[in-house]
Amino acid sequence: MMGRDDILVGIGGDGGISDAGTIYPNVGGYLPLIDQGITTVGDCRYRKAVPLEGGGRLDIDTNWGIRRSFLPQGNRRYIPFQQPTTQQVMIDTISAGPTTVILTGSHTNFAIFLMTYPHLKGNVKHIYTMGGGVRSKNPTGCCPKDVTTACTPQQCGDIGNLFSSYSTNPYAEFNIFGDPFAAYQVFHSGIPITLVPLDATNTIPVNEEFFYAFQQHQSTFEAEYCFKSLKMARDTWSDDQFHASYFMWDSFTSGVAISGMRNDKDCLHGNDFAELEYMNITVITSNEPYGIYDGSNPLFDGHAVPKFGLKKGGVHSGHVQTGIVDSFCIIEGSRKGRCEDGYTKEISGLEAVRVRVATKAKSNVDKNSRLDREFFKSFLEVLTLRDNTGRFDITAQFPFYREVLYKPNFVNKSRGKVTIFDMDMSAGDFVSLIYLLKAPVEEIDLKVPIVCDDAVMCLRTIK
Repeated sequence: MMGRDDILVGIGGDGGISDAGTIYPNVGGYLPLIDQGITTVGDCRYRKAVPLEGGGRLDIDTNWGIRRSFLPQGNRRYIPFQQPTTQQVMIDTISAGPTTVILTGSHTNFAIFLMTYPHLKGNVKHIYTMGGGVRSKNPTGCCPKDVTTACTPQQCGDIGNLFSSYSTNPYAEFNIFGDPFAAYQVFHSGIPITLVPLDATNTIPVNEEFFYAFQQHQSTFEAEYCFKSLKMARDTWSDDQFHASYFMWDSFTSGVAISGMRNDKDCLHGNDFAELEYMNITVITSNEPYGIYDGSNPLFDGHAVPKFGLKKGGVHSGHVQTGIVDSFCIIEGSRKGRCEDGYTKEISGLEAVRVRVATKAKSNVDKNSRLDREFFKSFLEVLTLRDNTGRFDITAQFPFYREVLYKPNFVNKSRGKVTIFDMDMSAGDFVSLIYLLKAPVEEIDLKVPIVCDDAVMCLRTIK
């Protein structure tokens, strides 16, 4: 629809990861590395092997829910539509030269790439990622300052957004919690990172002024599509606090990335949309005490030699949160749990990584504008550009469909930084993808969007 058939889309692959931790070529469609095939789907109280059509079985365990699918390789093979796999497009793109990576979902795909092809990471010049919470506070869970009735604070001052898991883990954010071990590999890769955590996204809610300004700026198909997606979210929100609790998570991160690539040479200049500062952080993948194996950690439990060459007694060897209701994480008599899986935590010492962290969305420099954030103005301007516009209205596309390959002519145009965009399947990520496609090619040369499924993250966090 956007006339950019020159951009590849990474898909799954038929490779896998062995029980010993060997990563095979073209691994794709895989569960989080920290799970290695384990994900919780409820409180099962029995164990059985369920036969699957075509062979293989699905093991169900009394403690952890669904543990592992043993599928014949031939039954899970992808058949690409003349497209390379996710891992292959990353290899090809990053091998070709300096590349920027934007991560707005779980880090699994990119972590597998770094673990498998460490000799190529030198070509990755910068990583922008949305996720985590370092110093953030829950913007809607505290009692109002001038409250006149009884009020019990809910998550006030805490870091994460796993609201249904507050009694076990008040620190984690969805994207990092989806695969903490993968995020650890990315953060500790030595590649410069700009993190846009809840600290910053909590300061750019989709307020009523922006919503109604957006409603008046639908002069392109992309703007219309994005506004309708946003309106659908507002109209189906669970309460009347949408404008105070819905934020520009992934879209804001995309804007921070574009500004960084445009004018932040060697990290010496500021960002147009966010205030940034350096912090020493890490990603917590397991909980103390380390080295005590209780059946929760699939990287160590049951293995004479830990997977991926990990160190016994190291930071990855503790208790891994097994679900929303995990007795290990619950502190009796407290509403606040002890588990920190997925926490992007400030620390000092050898485990610390120096990361540039967005702390706040910048205010609009035009004080007369009803849009109070600088990024709001840029977002609407980009979506209404006549360049890089869609070919058909959403409802009218398919009656006019024919198989035509569209490759834009960029002759005599300078190209921005080569970029890979690793997204999940959230509505916000699709809006971010459209925003990146609409941005001038002189600012960003988007080569590959990689799509991973949200399902596993939802299983780990919701069920």
